[in-house]
Amino acid sequence: MDLATEMEMMMSTELEVQRINERDLDPIPMALGYRPKLEWNSEVREYLSNAYGHLHFNKICDALTRPPLYSCIRVNTNQTSIEEVIKELSELLSKGHNDQLDNCGSGMDRKGCHLLAGKDLVHALFPTKVQSLVVSCDKVLGAEPEKCQAKYISDAFQGCDLSEQPKCLQQTLKDVIMVQGVGPNDVDYGHVTNCPPKMVVVSRKCAESVLRGAHVFVPGVLACSGHVERGDLVAVSVAVEKFDGNRKWSAGITRGTILSSEHAKSQLGGLLESGWFIGKGRALLSRSSMFKASKGVAVEMIERVYELPAFHGLLEGKIFLQNLPSIVTARVLDPHPGERILDMCAAPGGKTTAIAVLMQDKGEVVALDRTHNKVLDILNLAAEMRLTCIKAYKLDALKCLLSDRPAVISPHLHGESLGQDTANQPCISEALSEKSLFSGAELSSKQSYLMTQALDCFKKTVGGGHTYRSKALERKEARKAKNGPGRGQTNGGRAVNAMGFVPKTFDRVLLDAPCSALGLRPRLFAGETLEGLRRHGAYQRKLFDQAVQLVRPGGVLVYSTCTINPGENEALVRYALDTYNFLSLTPQDPKIGGPGLVGGSDVFDGHGFRCWLRKGEEHLVQRFDPSGPLDTIGFFIAKFKVEHV
Repeated sequence: MDLATEMEMMMSTELEVQRINERDLDPIPMALGYRPKLEWNSEVREYLSNAYGHLHFNKICDALTRPPLYSCIRVNTNQTSIEEVIKELSELLSKGHNDQLDNCGSGMDRKGCHLLAGKDLVHALFPTKVQSLVVSCDKVLGAEPEKCQAKYISDAFQGCDLSEQPKCLQQTLKDVIMVQGVGPNDVDYGHVTNCPPKMVVVSRKCAESVLRGAHVFVPGVLACSGHVERGDLVAVSVAVEKFDGNRKWSAGITRGTILSSEHAKSQLGGLLESGWFIGKGRALLSRSSMFKASKGVAVEMIERVYELPAFHGLLEGKIFLQNLPSIVTARVLDPHPGERILDMCAAPGGKTTAIAVLMQDKGEVVALDRTHNKVLDILNLAAEMRLTCIKAYKLDALKCLLSDRPAVISPHLHGESLGQDTANQPCISEALSEKSLFSGAELSSKQSYLMTQALDCFKKTVGGGHTYRSKALERKEARKAKNGPGRGQTNGGRAVNAMGFVPKTFDRVLLDAPCSALGLRPRLFAGETLEGLRRHGAYQRKLFDQAVQLVRPGGVLVYSTCTINPGENEALVRYALDTYNFLSLTPQDPKIGGPGLVGGSDVFDGHGFRCWLRKGEEHLVQRFDPSGPLDTIGFFIAKFKVEHV
């Protein structure tokens, strides 16, 4: 073969490869990986950089884009023991393939799941070296060496017997188990130069769930390659919000887009090249089916950048997956059996149930939320964990104070409103024989039962037992089935409305305030503005004004948030101490977080200069740094003692 013929064949091969690439123009970079860069509002970035220092804030930003490598499990000691849970989890992990363990059965290496408790758990929180198995106990939580004799509990796959109960656990973590994940991992997407893999692009919120161990569900899929079929291996990437032409945050892509389209190339090309690949999976639906279906799993993840076990539906009632700072918050409140506790912003109920367990289910825990479905979620969780001391009510926390009358529950059930003779309906007349206006802080179980029976009886008897279903109602239910319940819609059941509570009637109050949530991990986008942060702070001060009046003299008030914004943390503490002279910061136990921020008078928050903590106060609060050695979410806890007024 002469040189000219050989050159002609090479050019022909190159042209064929070019035609193949033009046929499938998915904008795939040469090197697929996870190299995220957290986007901030420029003013917020400047504000937080000034608060923390430029280098420290960059470390925080990097940590926020990664999930914590430890899944923290709180054991419901009211129903089981930590020994039993360790045994059950070990059996599930050792099976390797188990439908209940979402990750460990689909893509996670068996040696990737590690159960940590006792001494090993403490080591995980306070590591000296990543692979070290030795902990100097006198440097952990201030413990004395002779009091830390816990046996080392290794993972289930290194031959250690997890049925052995540690002789002595740290008091703080005695009901806590951690499962150690793996990451970051180098995912092999199986592509070669000029032959990219098929790809699925998901929303930012979907990607954050995948990084925590979930699969890709249908509503989270935004775009994919043009020829994805069921069973295909696909690379999963994420479309993160960015500024559009109108200076608004937008993902820049319409759901259903084919990646070979000009729209996808113009909108996603640069974004994908920046390194937003979170793993690979197997498509359970074809491309067309992904955008026709309303629910279900679209992509089953096989390999993730971070492999964390999912515990959804596992050992229900016995364990609760919860961030470590949230567990610490309940212990800082220090509830005792027989006390009356208020959790002002309680949903989803993790801290509420933790408080009830610490009280040994003796006393009263009042949980509030202003949303009907969230109140029902709290009640369902309490029932699942067999906790009877929890009373959940629907009430806006800004309106939970009654100044001159007792709390009132009003079901507003009147015979005349039913539109027919109630005397002939035994279940209705029995219900109406009870008072229609109940005083106190709760509705008795008998009264609740009678009300429910009355309504059910009424529905069955009106119209001769036949129910007319309008076409409009059918269309509404079809939309709900497709899109899920909207705001204000209910999932069924009844949430009792509370009118408020008498001042100074609670032994302890927990205000886990709604916040900007800038400490949650993983976080791939932070679109908050300085004005939004200021509104959060103002709202939290109003909530605190309510909370402080509900605590009896000598009681305790704990304030917490899951944000790194000092305007919602240290600034609130400063406001509380300057406004209420009967409040004082009190030491916290356990104390495993870092100190708070001092100063603030030289940091402009977009509205002014707001003082934070003063020298000496920083060690009376706890700040969990996302970039710190504990590898937790960003969190803040302050504990106040209410002196006699």
